[in-house]
Amino acid sequence: MIVNGRYRPQEEFPEEEKAEGWEGLDSVVKGIEACGVRGLAVTADITDSQQVQEMVDKALAEFGHIDYLVANAGIGMACPFLEIKDEDWHRTISVNLTGVFYCCQTVAKHMVKRAVGGAIVNVSSRAGKMGIENCGAYCVSKFGVNALTQVMAIELGPYRIRVNAVCPGRTVTNLTSGYADEVLKLSKEKGVDYIEAAKEMHKDYAAFTPLRRPGLPEEIANAIVFLCSDEASFINGQCLNVDGGRLTAH
Repeated sequence: MIVNGRYRPQEEFPEEEKAEGWEGLDSVVKGIEACGVRGLAVTADITDSQQVQEMVDKALAEFGHIDYLVANAGIGMACPFLEIKDEDWHRTISVNLTGVFYCCQTVAKHMVKRAVGGAIVNVSSRAGKMGIENCGAYCVSKFGVNALTQVMAIELGPYRIRVNAVCPGRTVTNLTSGYADEVLKLSKEKGVDYIEAAKEMHKDYAAFTPLRRPGLPEEIANAIVFLCSDEASFINGQCLNVDGGRLTAH
């Protein structure tokens, strides 16, 4: 399994990550290999098509072929529409949409040439299906991911390449307000489990979600694994909500 990320010097890691002994991509690889699977970390900027091509070339050199792609890189920013700066707009579109395009196209070319099919899962968002206040650039980027997913599914389907997306709602990660480490801290302080702490930290969102809580990273991962698996062999071109019912209740 190959994993990609940006290079960050360890001195730039948050104190909580340092305390846990976090080593960036190296820690991810160690976790993969602990499961008995070979792992490889490749640092690449997905907004640079040449770096994406080099990343894919390294994957092919090491493993010989690519069966699945999960396009998960993303950034988020909150800003009123009238105050969005040029650089923030272009950066959001570049990472969240153009980067997905580069990764998907480069891998899809290999899959088509290999002629044995494959599966691609793009990580979109609830914000890719509904406008959200102060999230103009982010919403546009994720609406674009959903459109790209559907077009790819139509064009790549004849090659037995399935393309789907997951659309998470609020999820407890360090990309959202109420960071994962803050939830863990609250859990310890109040002597409650992680879910209860997450409910408290994200009570503004939970109130509008039928399951009354935010999602967990592993719940998003489970949906991705399913869409990559043979159990999803006839699912193509879908943008699957993984949001606790939030979009349904809107």
